Amino acid sequence: MRTETITVASVVRSPIASIAPSATLEQAARRLAADELGLLVVLGPQGVRGVLSERDLVNAVAEGYDLGVERVADHAVTDVLGVAETATLGEAARVMHEAGIRHLLVTRHGTTVGVVSMRDVLEGLLTVAVV
Repeated sequence: MRTETITVASVVRSPIASIAPSATLEQAARRLAADELGLLVVLGPQGVRGVLSERDLVNAVAEGYDLGVERVADHAVTDVLGVAETATLGEAARVMHEAGIRHLLVTRHGTTVGVVSMRDVLEGLLTVAVV
């Protein structure tokens, strides 16, 4: 299989690891650590409200916020990028590289179905390159 034909659907992580906007940053940190994740999707009653990454937590710590008090909604990134599950791994990598991010939401017919990380993309590309 050629690397330019491998789609995001082959490496997408699903189900989505999510957290409520009202959760504390401490709860988010515990969830990320327990599940060995780099990103949580912030889900509210109307769907995706944003994402919270380990980078966002590090910034909150560096700025002196109390993780037991601060809410996820106040620190989540709301301008979230994504790709369709039919996008190639190269296209996903390009979007992440150009935006300076390590995770993308993956959509199917406009609905978020998972998350893909730069590590997922790299592993997918390496699997084909090595085979």
